[in-house]
Amino acid sequence: MTQTKRVIAMAAGFALLLPALGCVPQDHGWASLYRPAQENKITVVMPAGAPSISQQFLFTTTGAKHLGIDVIGKVGDPVIAVAGGVVTGSFSEPAYGNRVEITHGADASGKRTRTVYKHLQKRLVSKGDVVARGQRIGTLGTTGMLGGGIPHLHFELYRQAGAEGLVPADPHRFWVDGVGRVTCFDPGAAYDTALFAMTYPAPCRGNGQGAGDEAVADVRQARGLEALLDGTENTANQSASQ
Repeated sequence: MTQTKRVIAMAAGFALLLPALGCVPQDHGWASLYRPAQENKITVVMPAGAPSISQQFLFTTTGAKHLGIDVIGKVGDPVIAVAGGVVTGSFSEPAYGNRVEITHGADASGKRTRTVYKHLQKRLVSKGDVVARGQRIGTLGTTGMLGGGIPHLHFELYRQAGAEGLVPADPHRFWVDGVGRVTCFDPGAAYDTALFAMTYPAPCRGNGQGAGDEAVADVRQARGLEALLDGTENTANQSASQ
């Protein structure tokens, strides 16, 4: 192996090690590499003002899993809804601490989506609340045994997949600006809600968001919200792994 190749290999290995140590080279505008075991890797484009991602989605047939992305920040930083929907879970548990779950009504494709926000310091919404994209739903924290004492948001997305119900999906497939193009929430933007597409679960710097209190009123009025509230949907695919 040439010296150049050794340097490249060492740099790549160090980049993979940083997330495990809770370290990132910069607190905004950076995303970690996917782990080698992840088969369908996505090229991720981060806005300069977006809080950095310390770990990517991992789902393998051999059992290795990290069913979401980890967004770093400080304890108490705002966590915001990535799209409009209904809060179908707001509770605390030993492993993941404070969590909020939002179910998004069936889009034009007929598919439902659920988003999950873990290790929150505080939960600011309750089960049954209707929330808008960009609305503050909690604050970033370290709660839960699996939080590792490192302030971060563990964010998961579940997408309907036929008879399988809701299954884990890589969040990077669903940004408003396209696959892999992390999209900051803009309180002045108008969002097309025909098909599910999301904005970042944390406010971005310099994007007119302030503390994330303002929100575009794009909560779906479409069919399915009543069913979500009465608990008739399939909830068997609740996340079991971070």
